[in-house]
Amino acid sequence: MTLNNLVNGKKLPILFVGSGFSKRYLNTPDWEGLLVELFEMMGKSSHDYKIFKSRIKTHPENRNISTGEIYAKIASELEIIFNNYFYESEMNEEQIEWIDRGLNPFKASIAQIISTYTIISEKEEEITAFKNLKDKIISLITTNYDVLVEQLFEQHKESVFIGQSQLFNPNSIELGELYKIHGCITESNNIVITSEDYEAFKNNAKLFSAKLLTLISENPVIFIGYSMSDPDIQHILMDLVSCLTKEQIESLKDHFYLVEYSKDESDIVEKVYWFNAKSYSGEETTFPISILSTDNYLKLYNELANLTPSMNLNTVKQVKRIVKDIVIESTLANTANEKVMTFLLEDINDLSNVGPSQKFAIAVGNIKEINNYGYKIRPMQEIFEDVLFNDKGINNEKILRDTYEEHYLKSQSILPIYKYVNGLTEEQLNCCPKVIEFIEKHNTVEDYLNGAIVKSLKHIPKGNTIAEVPYEWKSSTRRMYLWIIKNFSNLELEDVEKFLKEEMPKFNTYTPDSQGLFKRLISIYDLYKYKK
Repeated sequence: MTLNNLVNGKKLPILFVGSGFSKRYLNTPDWEGLLVELFEMMGKSSHDYKIFKSRIKTHPENRNISTGEIYAKIASELEIIFNNYFYESEMNEEQIEWIDRGLNPFKASIAQIISTYTIISEKEEEITAFKNLKDKIISLITTNYDVLVEQLFEQHKESVFIGQSQLFNPNSIELGELYKIHGCITESNNIVITSEDYEAFKNNAKLFSAKLLTLISENPVIFIGYSMSDPDIQHILMDLVSCLTKEQIESLKDHFYLVEYSKDESDIVEKVYWFNAKSYSGEETTFPISILSTDNYLKLYNELANLTPSMNLNTVKQVKRIVKDIVIESTLANTANEKVMTFLLEDINDLSNVGPSQKFAIAVGNIKEINNYGYKIRPMQEIFEDVLFNDKGINNEKILRDTYEEHYLKSQSILPIYKYVNGLTEEQLNCCPKVIEFIEKHNTVEDYLNGAIVKSLKHIPKGNTIAEVPYEWKSSTRRMYLWIIKNFSNLELEDVEKFLKEEMPKFNTYTPDSQGLFKRLISIYDLYKYKK
């Protein structure tokens, strides 16, 4: 059970990412550091925090509990105090959107704190090496709140599942996906930090264990950013093995690797930790966890880059998602009880030779429907990219008829459309009554705004170039977007286009509120650029 065995084993690992990873690359605060920052946001000092902590720690019922449990209890009490402070101070006026969105101020503030941290420049070489592992990891799981991993691996929103409730999301294909089991700053209400949060998580621990079992049945697990003394690791492993027989536990002996930070260690030192466990029938057993101790993460990432999958991971992921979507759509559409033919895709390994830029599709269904398939399920983000970069080769008539008319306009009220309306004949447009109705109602900037945004725009200063945006407005995505919307008619369209192109890669990491504003902004851009 060595690193060499892992690299040469032909099985891509699952990566389990802990707080030490974010600490190394973002210098984010630890659990206690985060609680201290929340105290300071209320105008209190670190000394006030120490008194608060001591009072909770020395309470008779808390004397024999772990450090992690102490922090969770501190968070529980602090949440009540902080939220009262929020509603009674000027803070609620500064963060009115939190109230509008029904956010827990305590957890929204945690998200705000963490979102201010950026990658440490000295770690850029390591970061580049880590990014090269994107196609070497079968799936990712993290207890971190930040969006570092999804940014580095450029995860699409549909591949990121937040909270325990998303572990069995029907859209999951269990390949190249990220599971954020303790919540995320983009959906701050899901953050797990208080005693009550952890109790709810514990009550559903068997769900997570079941998910993990499905992922590791054929693939090893690498823990990074944790230590063996970490309560998260201890609980995860204990909950997992408690679902298994002794024989099943024995079969996991070559499955677990833990990257352990060892200050100034330039090599990768391997050792074995024997984990004591009990099966669901109460039988005691042990199994080894391979510990990889190092401070040379660049060397570790370069070693892991030698992992070689038996098939092209991107190809398999695309095939799984396409086939799944087709099967679901075909099942829902098949009302005539037509016979379904089943084929073995014996030549699927040939797909591993397809280059990364090569477009292809696999279709299972009625041949009459295959040519139109790609236009029925396009992600909205592809439309945004095409409006900005004009790089998708989209057929205007098909996208309006099969995607906008049949899908988007049944649920979307704001979206770019004029790029595709251009060049269509009146006869072609008459086949799309929902499209016609939409463009009749969206002729001005105001048509893309709601009452709350219109009210917010009254307090935004005027300007004529994006370079004039005040610093205090640039520091907030929401404020920046609102400033551009307010002054859109004064700005050069080329400058807006450049700005949106720079913002597009960040879309998946934004909060739902910021994504909504981005959608309005790109729709207004589409209106100005393409409306005839």
